[in-house]
Amino acid sequence: MSEPSFKDRITGGGAGRTAIKLIIASIIVGAVFSVLGIGVAEFWRGIFHNVKDFIGMLGENVGEVVLTLLTYLVIGAGIVIPIWLISRLLSSKK
Repeated sequence: MSEPSFKDRITGGGAGRTAIKLIIASIIVGAVFSVLGIGVAEFWRGIFHNVKDFIGMLGENVGEVVLTLLTYLVIGAGIVIPIWLISRLLSSKK
């Protein structure tokens, strides 16, 4: 039996199957958040605030550097991950 391709390892066996899993997970998480009255912005603000408080406990200089890096990570991931996902979905149709 041959080893799965890199694409299959990333998408879990197929982009279509992965997309369906992501859609189902998104619906479930969205329903739970809706019932709890939590929006996406409030969720990420809460996470960011907790991380910021934790880093603040580490010390101001180290905290500022790590906070800056985490800010760059969140901003970058907000762009990179959707583009990556779209490119994976589009490349699976070829």
